[in-house]
Amino acid sequence: MALAIRELGDRRYVGDAAKKIVHDRWHPDCEDCLMDDIVASGDAVGFEPDELDQAFYEGYEYCEDCFDRGTPERPALPGQPA
Repeated sequence: MALAIRELGDRRYVGDAAKKIVHDRWHPDCEDCLMDDIVASGDAVGFEPDELDQAFYEGYEYCEDCFDRGTPERPALPGQPA
């Protein structure tokens, strides 16, 4: 679901649909991710539920600015080895 800036509210995880990257808006380094630009371009998407596992399930990779390298560990998808 594409989001307008006013619709971000307190949503924690926001995806960049063009790059298939998920951002953690609660992380202190997320301000470097140009969230306003992602929203303005129409590429901001939310996840239901607003959980990192859902973003991974939908094929998004984590932003290296919002998450430490290697963390969080990507969960195994149903039918795939852990």
